[in-house]
Amino acid sequence: MSFQENEVDFCKKNHIDYDRIEQIFYDNLYFDKSGFVLKIPLLSLIRQISKDDIKIEKFDLTKYTYLLHHE
Repeated sequence: MSFQENEVDFCKKNHIDYDRIEQIFYDNLYFDKSGFVLKIPLLSLIRQISKDDIKIEKFDLTKYTYLLHHE
């Protein structure tokens, strides 16, 4: 008996950006089909990062610039 591994394609893009107001660098997972982004904090310049800093937002990738795209 053999099994095939099914891979789910979430159509996601990864990029890093910086929030100037909160002074936090985020690793973002942008999901094309839904238009939502999962923002995971990487580094804050002014305070300790907490789990409350993780954000899920509706996002239009074409309206913003980001620091770095990565795979």
